[in-house]
Amino acid sequence: MPLSRLPPVVAVALVGLAAVLPASARQAGQYRAGFERDVNRYRWSGGMVLSVPVAGWRLDVSEEFRSDAYLLFDDRLSFRDENALHLDAMQAARSPVRLVVRGRSNWYSLSRVLAQSLAGGLLWEPFRGLRLEPSAGVVMDRRPGASVPGEPTPMRTDVGPGVGFRLDVPRREVGGYSVEAAGSADWHRIQPRRAGAVRLRADAGRTFERTTVEAEVFVASVRRDAYQAASFLNRDEALSRAAESIESTRSDTMTATLRVDAPVAEGFTLGSRVILSANDRAIRTRRAPTEALFFDTDFRRQSAEAEVNARYAKGGVELRTSIEGGAETERRTLSNEDDLPGPQAAQKRDLLRQADYDRGFVTLRMDVRVPVGRRIILQADGSANGIRQDTPVINSDDRDEAFYSGRVGMLYRVDRTVDVDLQLFGTWYHTVYLKSARSAENNVQKSIRLRPAVRWRPSRATRMELSSEVRATYTVEDFVLPGRQPTDQAAREMRYDFSLEQDLGKGARLAADARYSDLRLGRFLEDVFAEIPYDTLRTYGGWIRLRTGSRMTGEIGARFFMRTDFDRSATVRYERTGEDGSILLDPEGRPVTTTISRPGRRTIMQIGPTCAVVVPLRSGAFLRFDGWMTVQRVSAKLYGDLPEGSEEVIRRAASRGTRTLIPNLAVTMQWTF
Repeated sequence: MPLSRLPPVVAVALVGLAAVLPASARQAGQYRAGFERDVNRYRWSGGMVLSVPVAGWRLDVSEEFRSDAYLLFDDRLSFRDENALHLDAMQAARSPVRLVVRGRSNWYSLSRVLAQSLAGGLLWEPFRGLRLEPSAGVVMDRRPGASVPGEPTPMRTDVGPGVGFRLDVPRREVGGYSVEAAGSADWHRIQPRRAGAVRLRADAGRTFERTTVEAEVFVASVRRDAYQAASFLNRDEALSRAAESIESTRSDTMTATLRVDAPVAEGFTLGSRVILSANDRAIRTRRAPTEALFFDTDFRRQSAEAEVNARYAKGGVELRTSIEGGAETERRTLSNEDDLPGPQAAQKRDLLRQADYDRGFVTLRMDVRVPVGRRIILQADGSANGIRQDTPVINSDDRDEAFYSGRVGMLYRVDRTVDVDLQLFGTWYHTVYLKSARSAENNVQKSIRLRPAVRWRPSRATRMELSSEVRATYTVEDFVLPGRQPTDQAAREMRYDFSLEQDLGKGARLAADARYSDLRLGRFLEDVFAEIPYDTLRTYGGWIRLRTGSRMTGEIGARFFMRTDFDRSATVRYERTGEDGSILLDPEGRPVTTTISRPGRRTIMQIGPTCAVVVPLRSGAFLRFDGWMTVQRVSAKLYGDLPEGSEEVIRRAASRGTRTLIPNLAVTMQWTF
């Protein structure tokens, strides 16, 4: 990975770090790099983790880099780079108070954002495990400002002080409770913007006789400021630097969880869980010109969930049943409505209200696992769900949902070499929209699946597995509006999957995978339980490969894929012919071509070799090459009438199709030094 692809500050830091570290220090770490070419995407990636002692300090460095280059239609490359560099230095002396230096550098080329910070502080450890770390430093943030029509987007570089605090309380016993906590706080004053984040997570638990009670609380408050034009209603005006406003977003989150588990008899346990959460987000516009229009909004989400469950486990029998219910509400409001013109305020208020909702749900679940003898295990699970979503009058998404699902299965161990797994799944899903605007979308979807599988292991050198699945899904509308055709649908699929692994001895191993799928779609006639087919999608695939080597390993193989389906408008390019059947040429002597679209059956076929090589370099280090080439052919069989005189030419062109060669390459390296 060339350093030229890194942001300048990161490249300089890495080169300088490698130069100043002593040879012994440069041996404790890991470096990863890779390159991948996949169709129209090129990806460079790299990462480094380093933890070494340097002159009485412990230095920890981590760097992650990724660069994606996309080949666009006009044969130009579009890059997207991301880089994150973290550097932590701490005095190695085992004393209650130590110096700490932390540096961060994050670069995102797509949004052209470069954020860097450097802070120093004191790490105070009054007793083992408890850590308090106040810090202060400088922060730099560079990103695009608000764009002005007809002018290039300006770049804004904001620099200012930053303070932080870290807290880490290890799990310990306090008053009979097991308590653990961790938190952090950062505040950056990068004029004219602000940024800050406070996060705290704490949990406590205690066992009273045989009852266990655990509580966990998470609290976070985050503020982020971004540049924007003063108002999208003023796009035609020449906005100056003074007209550039700041959108300030503050988000406060709180989540509280309480869990109780109590064994009431041998193998029988009762449990419960309660989760309360809330999120308030406020968007405010700062430094806006007096004449500008802007919209300040508030967002509030609150939710509560509760669950009661019972569990039984004894003699290999396992049973779990639970009931869960909850409610969630979301509200959006326009906080500066009184300062806006009536029409704009009403339009924005109604737009915000469209996303409001109140939702409630109830869920019943049951899981059973019962061994029968020494060779058979029976399994079953099922759930019933009910959801009610209420929305404002202006939102037509008001609906009720009922969802039932179940599974029964049997695992049969015929002998020590053969296992048979049989699974049967079923679902029933009903959606009812309560407002007339969408009531025509009410439907019931029913699905059933049978999935048998056989696994055969005749020896340690051989493993084979054959599985299949039969699936049928039917979607039926509750009613059909007068004058419309019913759109009930049926989907039926038969699928087979096969895998084989064979140890050939002397470090050689053969692996093969194959699959086949036949999916048939049609219009469903519920009254007579029949269908009118309109498409059949068949898929074939396979991959066979031979691996060899114990230390340095290599692999060669071949992949195959084919899909056929119906295309309502298959487009074919063909050479035009004259009345005598000869091919028409343009003034430069090239064949004149044109296109035609007709219904037809399209076939996509892909085939190509694959290879891989893994080269061990030393303990914990390796170099891996992966390559695969795909030759793709897309052809069609057209239906219907074709232009007279060109019919044979068109059909030959459709059958010949188009060919594409797609090379792919991936290189991965990991080095421990």
